Amino acid sequence: MSLLRSLQAKFLCSVLLLSLSQLMLSPAVAETAGDFDTGIRYLYVQPGQTLHNIVRRLYPERKIEWPRLRTDIVRLNPHAFIDADETRMKAGVRLTLPVRNVLKPTPAYPRAKKQVGEVIATRGRAIAVGKDKISRKLTAGNGVYLGDKLITGEDGFLRLRMIDNALLDLRCFSIMVIENYDLKTTSRKSVLNLLQGSLRKVTGEIGRWSEDVYELKTPVASVGVRGTEYALRVFQSKGCDGSIDTADDGLYLKVIKGLVDVHNSAASTSVAKGDTVYIPLPDKAPVDKVIADKVIVTEDGSQPTEEESSYWWWLLGAVALLAVL
Repeated sequence: MSLLRSLQAKFLCSVLLLSLSQLMLSPAVAETAGDFDTGIRYLYVQPGQTLHNIVRRLYPERKIEWPRLRTDIVRLNPHAFIDADETRMKAGVRLTLPVRNVLKPTPAYPRAKKQVGEVIATRGRAIAVGKDKISRKLTAGNGVYLGDKLITGEDGFLRLRMIDNALLDLRCFSIMVIENYDLKTTSRKSVLNLLQGSLRKVTGEIGRWSEDVYELKTPVASVGVRGTEYALRVFQSKGCDGSIDTADDGLYLKVIKGLVDVHNSAASTSVAKGDTVYIPLPDKAPVDKVIADKVIVTEDGSQPTEEESSYWWWLLGAVALLAVL
């Protein structure tokens, strides 16, 4: 428990440092307190997936290395294969993936930003910190990019439409990293890392096929889906945005539609529509639990942005003026 508290304290300190930098510098540019790794290091294996398809979709541009990558994955994950046979992989296990050496960009060869979604609604404080450590305020119409760390404040709310038409609501006190997102026919994958906070996700095209790589990682457990809608809350004892306080920082999950697979180092389980699950710690198994109302906010949470609010006030004033005339 003390380890979890320490991790949460680090996350909160990161938010505070970012907030201070926003106040001290221009609102559009600020440096983060530290860098972060956006490479995929772990993957939760969903039913129906094979090692060949996983490697093909994770490393589409490294075809010549596929045999070696499969061998490395088997070597790193003896628990995930029967008799070290790469064709006999177990479902419901977490794979450790080989470290990938990535060349750092230089002024002559800068790293291009890959847009993977768009902001369609926002409220309160919501910022993104890119791979270049530059933060930017998010408003409706802004893009979000691979490697972005998305952060919302106490009054923050962020709605995204991703490139596969998935909808994602990121609520207050949240920190999420977009680790991977690709809609290519041979490489459909979505890997998000919710370090803390609350979200509601309606899956898009990615996650409909058994070969797709889909994972929502949290400090307590990982979530895989099969065409669904769900809401969860993790590392967030203080309530906000319509939610209430909780006694701990565990993971709370509710499935609104479809089926969700939840996995951590202790166990894995499937959660069906209308059911809820609670996981107190990373090394504790998921348990069925009736979650009190307002612990998880499951409605869409859409509210007008500041720009939209200004428009409606202008329209109301015009109507009033016409009525007088």
